[in-house]
Amino acid sequence: MKGLLRAILFGGGWSFGLLAIGLLAALPEAAQLPNREPIVIGVCSAIASALVFWTATRLSATPSWPIAIVGWIVGFFLLPGAVRVLLAIADQMFR
Repeated sequence: MKGLLRAILFGGGWSFGLLAIGLLAALPEAAQLPNREPIVIGVCSAIASALVFWTATRLSATPSWPIAIVGWIVGFFLLPGAVRVLLAIADQMFR
């Protein structure tokens, strides 16, 4: 269980990175929208991905492949879900 946090962070980094690629590269019509929200979310996701990967590389790795795979899967869904919940709470607070 020593490297579980590192594996979770790597999974979250991949999730944020794929979201950024999807919004910035695979969705070119977003640049023509009058609402720039997809571009802002894509840039923020790219920055979050870089920070999460950088943090994960500073932690010790696990010698167990099952723990690493479970951590990647959990991190892929957990970190973006946590950000979504925090944004929903902030949205409710400032309405």
